[in-house]
Amino acid sequence: MVKSEGNRCARNCFNCPICTSPLSVTTLGSADNGAQNGPWVLSCGYCMWTTLDIGIKFDKPTNIRAQLTSIKNSQSRTSSEVKSPLANPISPDDLTTPASQDEKSARAPFSEERPVTVDLESRFSALKSFYRTQLTETSASPTDPLIGPELGGFYSSPSALNRIMSLYTTGIGNLHGAASKKPQSKPPLMREALTPAEGLHIPDPNTELAIIRKMASSDCGWDGLASVEQKVSQPPSTKFVDELRPLPILLRTKRSKRCKACKHILVKPEFKPQSTRFRIRLIALSYIPLITMRPLPPFPASSPPINLDALEPRRPVQFLITLKNHMFDSIRVTLATPSVTPGHVASKVTMLCPQFEVGANSDVWDEALASSGAQDPRSSRSGLDKVAEAGKIWDKGRNWTTVAMEVVPGSLPGGGEGGEDDETGIEDDEDVIEIPVFVRVEWEAEGGAEELAIRPDTRRQQEAEMVKRELAYWMVLGIGRITRGGYENRG
Repeated sequence: MVKSEGNRCARNCFNCPICTSPLSVTTLGSADNGAQNGPWVLSCGYCMWTTLDIGIKFDKPTNIRAQLTSIKNSQSRTSSEVKSPLANPISPDDLTTPASQDEKSARAPFSEERPVTVDLESRFSALKSFYRTQLTETSASPTDPLIGPELGGFYSSPSALNRIMSLYTTGIGNLHGAASKKPQSKPPLMREALTPAEGLHIPDPNTELAIIRKMASSDCGWDGLASVEQKVSQPPSTKFVDELRPLPILLRTKRSKRCKACKHILVKPEFKPQSTRFRIRLIALSYIPLITMRPLPPFPASSPPINLDALEPRRPVQFLITLKNHMFDSIRVTLATPSVTPGHVASKVTMLCPQFEVGANSDVWDEALASSGAQDPRSSRSGLDKVAEAGKIWDKGRNWTTVAMEVVPGSLPGGGEGGEDDETGIEDDEDVIEIPVFVRVEWEAEGGAEELAIRPDTRRQQEAEMVKRELAYWMVLGIGRITRGGYENRG
């Protein structure tokens, strides 16, 4: 279908020629029993344009592209109506001169309707057939490189280029002392197309006048002219909005992607054209844990909440970092942060539990069954009674784990007792605390045994088939902004 119909849909998918929105097939009438009957039209749900605006209706709701082609061919001459130049031999008496055509057009009364002209495809087919015949008749050898199945593909041949150059250098040799050579026979000359059957097209002088009068009429006006964007995908002769035709949608391909290192398939869409699903979709977010962060509630509860937009310098603030695992294997996570953040404003960072494990993304019922067993005594307490401890996680669930991190914001230049200018020694966003974190994820997955469908019998063989995998990357945590001043600014 792509080869025969070009790069556009050959069935029922069209875009609006006015706003390029998708067109839908709707009916103009319905039977008493609720069944939909014709005629059918293409309508746009965005700009309310329909094919009724250009006088086109369809007999059935399918094969719209073929119906549009038949309507177009009925309004203009098709390529089958253009006869071959060898079908009916013509004589010079049958040809009208341009002067006689001008006199005939001058005597003809002016008409607002455009004359029926041959479309571009038919004219090109007629010219192509005519010049192929001329090449055959004027060729001196049947093996001439200019003669071929494709007109225009011979220009890349060196012998064809030599013959083209010889057409211009045949008479130049006499000027350089080559007059004593034996004269060669003059090759026959090709003639131009002389009739409409051969592809000749003489523009009607009244066509431009009709276009100008239509533009000046009250029915057309400025809104009736097609814009440059609308005429891009239309025939070159299109000038008015009522000449625009529905645009078949451009075809798109579904591509699979492989990894550059291991050639593993990362993305593989469904084969059905109407489906938007994927058979294989291994995206990076499926392997990178989802990280969320929130400040630890202050203790006691009567204390005011922490304002992340105004963090006080040198006052420790604790945050809870939660990592959620999307994979079906449990992972071991290592978080590494610098003790002091880079930049002009140095803030101290302490990760209380840098190494921990996150459970697999298993069934929800597994979490419900596991909750009936023994629980961590720290998890059973109230959230306000918990205290972050070094080397211990804060909370844990089925496929998520929460750890604590302590941050001591640094002091801004000129923000203390010195009383310096606010704009001295600080740039834009220097008061923002951003902590670089190096994340390392390790897990064990089945190796080649999974791909070869081999199931080890013993547990030792099964453990031998497990492959250790590792993923490491950097991320940046945005904590908040540091306010100017110290402890004296606390209310």
